[in-house]
Formats: sequence, C-alpha cells, structure tokens
Amino acid sequence: MNIRSKWFLLPMSFMTAGLVFAAACGGDDDEDKTPTGGTTPGATSAATEPSGGDDRAPADQQKITIQLGEPQFLDPHRSSFEQDIGVERMLFRGLYNLTDDGAGGVNVEPMMAEGEPQVRAITSTGSRLAAPSAQEPAVYTVTLKSGLMWSDGEPLTAQHFVDGAKRGCDPTVAADYGYLWGPGYLDMVGCADLQANEDESQKQTLMDALGVRAVDDTTIEYTLSQPNDRFTMIMALWVTFPARLDVIEANGDAWTQPGNIVSNGPYMLSAYTAGESLVLVPNPNWTAGETPALQEITIRFIDDLSQAFRAYQSGELQITRINASDIAVASADSDLADEVLINPSGRITTLQVQMENEVLSDPNVRLALSRAIDRDELNEVVFDGTNTPAAYWVVKGLAGYQGNEAFDSIIGFDEVAAKAALAEAGYADGAGFPELSIVVHTPDFIRTAEYLQEQFKSILGIDITIDQVDSPTRSARFREETFELFIGGWQIDYPDIENVLFGLFETDGGNNHYNCSNTDVDAALQAALSATDDDARVAAYEDMETAVVTNLCGVIPMWQDSLPFMVSSRLGGVVANGTIDAGHPGNYCAECWYVKAE
Repeated sequence: MNIRSKWFLLPMSFMTAGLVFAAACGGDDDEDKTPTGGTTPGATSAATEPSGGDDRAPADQQKITIQLGEPQFLDPHRSSFEQDIGVERMLFRGLYNLTDDGAGGVNVEPMMAEGEPQVRAITSTGSRLAAPSAQEPAVYTVTLKSGLMWSDGEPLTAQHFVDGAKRGCDPTVAADYGYLWGPGYLDMVGCADLQANEDESQKQTLMDALGVRAVDDTTIEYTLSQPNDRFTMIMALWVTFPARLDVIEANGDAWTQPGNIVSNGPYMLSAYTAGESLVLVPNPNWTAGETPALQEITIRFIDDLSQAFRAYQSGELQITRINASDIAVASADSDLADEVLINPSGRITTLQVQMENEVLSDPNVRLALSRAIDRDELNEVVFDGTNTPAAYWVVKGLAGYQGNEAFDSIIGFDEVAAKAALAEAGYADGAGFPELSIVVHTPDFIRTAEYLQEQFKSILGIDITIDQVDSPTRSARFREETFELFIGGWQIDYPDIENVLFGLFETDGGNNHYNCSNTDVDAALQAALSATDDDARVAAYEDMETAVVTNLCGVIPMWQDSLPFMVSSRLGGVVANGTIDAGHPGNYCAECWYVKAE
C-alpha cells in the first residue's frame, strides 16, 4: 500500500518517526478528520474531555455500528490477527501507545506510563544512574500515572504489568508474539529460558527469575540483556499489556466473556453474540486519556464485504471495509463519494505455503506457483488496480525496502519458467500433481483464489480447491498449521524492518506457522542481531528478505495493500494511519471518535 517515503528508528524520547504519505488517501480530503486525541507526555491521569466541542451530537446519539471479522481471541497475550487486535486495543492499553503524528507518521506516547523510562546499567548503585553500554544488561524503570483503575474499579498496579510480561513469556499461554520479550527484541532476562523450558517442575523457578518486578504499586523495573532503542515502541504492543491473573485463574478461557472480563482501556465489553456481534461501552474508570464520546460501539462480524457495503448503503453501518470492486460504485454516488477512504497500509498479502507439506517443501513447486501468478493482471481483475503488485516482502516505505526490481526476474510472472520449474519438480504439465486446497474467508480472497485456480490450471495443469471458512476458523487453521495454501500476509506493527522479518521466518520463529527453515535466513538474522550499527543491521535484514523471497520460504508475495473503507461523514475524530491501524481506520484512538451534530 503506497505508504511512506522512509521510516527511521524511534529513540526512547517520544519523537515522531519521519514518515510521510507517498500517495494521498483518496476520498477524505473534504472530511472532518482532524486528529483529536492522545495524551501529552507527562500528562496527569485525569481524563480529558471528548474532542469535537460544539460539533458533537448529544450523548444519546453517540452510538455507532461498524464491521469487522469475528475475533478468535480477546486475550491480548494470545492474539496475532487484526480482528482480535482491533478490538483488544479498545479494551486494553499498555504503557505506551502508537498514534498518528498529524502528518501521516507515527508518535510513541505514554498511555499508562507517566513518561519516558529511566534507563541505567545493571551495575548502577545509589542515585548514580550510569548509562549502559550497547552490550551490557540494562534496567528500564517505568512509573505509572496515578489513579489508574480497571473497569471493575480495582487499582491498576505495577504488578499487573509484571503479570502481563510473565504471560507473554509463558509457553503455556502460546503467545505468537511472545518472541518480542525474547532475544533480539526486548530480550528480557530469563524469558528465553522460560520459553524453552519443557520441565513443568522448573517453571515456577524460571518464572520467578524473569527480569521484571514491581518496585511498588506504581513502579515497574524491566531488566533487559542489553539496551533497546525501540523499547517504548514495542511496549505499545498488545503482548505487553497488563493482566488480571485473579480474573483469568477464576474463569479459565472464559475470562474474556461478558460478565467476566475486566479491561483497562477506554471501553469495556458489554455483550458478545458468537457469529453475530459484540458491544462496547465506555469504561467509567478510564482516566489515562481522552474520555470516550461514543456511548456504544456495536461491532458486527461480517466477512462478506459486499454484504457490509450494502449494510453501509442502507445506513446500518458507519464504518466498514469494502471490496475494491465497490470503490467505483461508491465514488459514483454523490451521497457516498466523500465517504470513501483509501488507506495506504504497511501490509503485504501473499500466498502462504505450508513448508511441512511434502509437495510444497520442493522449492521448484513453490517457484512454479509463483511464476504462474500474473500479479499485474490479478491486481486489475480482482482489485481494479487498487493495490500494488509485489514480488517483495519488506513493504515500500520501510528503510531496507528493495522492491520488485530485486525479485521480479527471479520469482515474477513467466509462463515458460513456471512450466520448467514444475517439470524439474517431476510434475511436467501437472502430471501426477496432487490436488491442493487454499484457505480463504472473504469475497476478495475468494476471487483471488479463483484467479489463482484458473492460472494454475491453464499454465501448470494442476488443480486447486478453495476452502472457504469464517474468520475465527481461518485464524485457528493458520495458528494450528492445518493448511496447505493460505491467502494471508503481514501488517506491520511498528515501522522498523525487524518487525516484518524477525519472528516470522527464522527456524521456530513465534509467527512462523508456515515452518520456513533455511540456513541463509537464519544466518542473516544472526548478522542483523549482532550488527554494531544501524546500516549494517538494515543490510543484514535485506539479506534475510532476499533469502526468504528467492527461496519462497513460506510465502509467495502477491501485492502490497491499499485498504478501501467507507467512513460516515457523521463521524469525527477518525484519523486513518495505515501503519498502526488494525481492522478499522484510526482505531489506535477509538476514544477519539464521535458522532457529529446534525
């Protein structure tokens, strides 16, 4: 998705990353989408008044209904899909938050934290805070804002963040993002040992040895094996959120159900009807930021975006993602044209392949599939040219972006080369090739699968069946690795090249559910982790991408997304930022949304 010109690392001060749109967002130039929220670093814990002023409708009109796929989890320490995360960031918040900087870039701002962390070498004593060297353990001390509470009125304390960190490292929680606590990322002392442990009798000892503790009710200490310039950025992600162990232990997996769940974010869960919808209402104990103006947010679980668009046209929805094919319809409607929002995003969509499948483990089979995909035609036929055809993995806008030029001649569309690769694998003209299935869930992905089905049949002579499932089943199939082919990809969580590679492709990586295992990939990662300057680090990650893409190690890139949405002109405070959005434009600050007065 034509996203940013360049991204830089954020230091521990809350600086704006140097990000600008490479292409304008269509359809929202005339809308009132003024940035409305977020707290100032060091702000008090008193909630600020809702944005909008005289522009806001009365409280009894502050209700909206929006579309999203159904979540698999509402447990932030277990989630990895955007439909989960999109809801969880309304229910929960961490020490820091990623927000729009007013120019399409990203800020890191304190949320539960009072301000920046203090950082000292582990050898510091007394009042003297010695700065740690690049390779020695460092202690990060974070102070919470005063007066923070959970939705049930219980105080939010440092111990809850300690418990959240422990859940993130606990292998029995099976957190896909647990690697963010481990080596190469935060590298919290003891986390790697706990994650690798298979001896239940040692678990508590290892848990007690983790480098995290509550100094008092408002002070948390994290001990990392070495300093990390991206500490505050990573601490904005869901796997670092606080946890209420009393609630979790009392209710088991049912702790996220209405009546059981407690949250510390701007909203709380009021109702949940499986397969249909959930309802959020304001958290009366929220004091960390702007007071929500919306008194009710209903999220309808709709995978069929054509159905969602019809619901939007009839006034049933105020925000929905739409199919690319509906952009022209909406743009031609004088009542809807100004409500179309094309959100450039840091997401690559790919044909993911299960590397443990005997047939797909053959690199020539993967190459044949890749070279049979006409990415330009696919983009035009299925998406009306909305997306950017991609034979790369690292999205445009990130430092280290290599683009199509680096890979198109190796894995790009070439019928002759596709046929030759399949013959080299022993399946000339498709003879003897077993039927494979491809998991999809939305109409756009179904149409993509139908296009691939036709291409693979006409060029390679092989048959692919389409396995349509709902969103929770799709998420489970991916995490459980019960797929052969799967249309999916990666939306960046924060703007750094490590986020799109580390944890996704190295052997046994936390989000490596396609089971890529390649010595060149692993070696490049180790070079990145041991680099002593940022240029060398980025170059090593470029080598890692090259090894992933040229070997098609678990993924066959197809396009970089631009996500089309409809956003009602009655809504204010919705500031899209494709770098950090998850499921909805501007939902990194859902408390900023409001219904305008008529």
